[in-house]
Amino acid sequence: MSMSLAPHPVGIKFWTSIWRANKDLPYPEIHAKFQNWYGHAFHRQFGRYFYAHRAGKMGAWAPLVMFGVGFKIVTMYYGTLRDTNAASDAALAYGQSGYKTNPVPK
Repeated sequence: MSMSLAPHPVGIKFWTSIWRANKDLPYPEIHAKFQNWYGHAFHRQFGRYFYAHRAGKMGAWAPLVMFGVGFKIVTMYYGTLRDTNAASDAALAYGQSGYKTNPVPK
C-alpha cells in the first residue's frame, strides 16, 4: 500500500534556508534579525489600523474625545427637545394653549 502526502504549503526549502542562514550566528544577532523582520511584517499587515505618530496634540485620544464631545452635543439636543415637548404637553393638559404663551387677560 503506497501513500503519498500532499506537498507542504510552505515547503521544506523555506525552513532549511532559515536554518542555513542562522545556524552559525550568535543568538543576539539572530534575535535582532527576527525582531527586525517581525516589526516590518507586523506594521505592513496591521499598520493601517494604527494612527500616525503625528495625530495632533491629543494623539490616540483624539477619537475618544471627539466621540465624547459629539455624544454630549447629541444628548443635550435630545434633552432640550424632550423638555420643550414635555412643557407643551403639560401646558395642554392644564388647559393652556402651549409653551411660552401669554396668559389670558382677565
